[in-house]
Amino acid sequence: MKKLTALLTVLLLATGSSLMCQSLDEVLDEHFAAIGQENQLKVNSARMTGKMLQSGIEIPFVQMIKRPKKVRVEATFQDLTLIQTFNGDEGWSVNPFAGVTEPQPMSADEVRSMNYTADMDGMLWDYATKGYTVTLEGSEDMEGTQCFVVKLVTGSGDTFTYYIDADSYIILRTNNKIMIMGNETETDTYQSNYSMVDGMAVPGKIETKMQGQVIMTLVVDKVEFNAELDDVLFEKPVTQ
Repeated sequence: MKKLTALLTVLLLATGSSLMCQSLDEVLDEHFAAIGQENQLKVNSARMTGKMLQSGIEIPFVQMIKRPKKVRVEATFQDLTLIQTFNGDEGWSVNPFAGVTEPQPMSADEVRSMNYTADMDGMLWDYATKGYTVTLEGSEDMEGTQCFVVKLVTGSGDTFTYYIDADSYIILRTNNKIMIMGNETETDTYQSNYSMVDGMAVPGKIETKMQGQVIMTLVVDKVEFNAELDDVLFEKPVTQ
């Protein structure tokens, strides 16, 4: 029994050592290869459709992204449609579920968040040019899966901590700490059910938690790359 325990200890130490021997650049290179980053760089637009699950309600949604930094999100339920648009500089939202039926300009905090969402290449790609600081924080067990922990800090102080599967090099979880109206808001995003679409890894399920509680789940039914998207879609919404 003592010999078995000693052997297990040695194996665990060896595994931990091999993980720690990898540098940040090596981890990111493996990650980019796993997700098909080379193909992603050639994509000019994308349309994602699926279902938003919140408080027991299923809401169909569509998210459109176009270079250089344009985003549109629509979610429809009982003939009411929530719309968010971002043209790279300004953003607007229409939320009839909250009684807001005319386009309202996004706050500076919301615009900053939309800038993150609009980055089609992902925030880790070419991070230094974007003014971000990225560090490899080590490795950690996440629900039985060994992960590399990579921390990204933006110029405004927002932090994104990525948990990258040490075997597949796919992101399984992101811890987000973003300043909103002077207060730090912390959420965790879990990505799973990945599939390869046109040589790129796409999560089929995206779950957002706050303080351990699920606040929203996105189920992705379809992703179309290089979809034809008119620039007018990303401007101030026109309501009737």
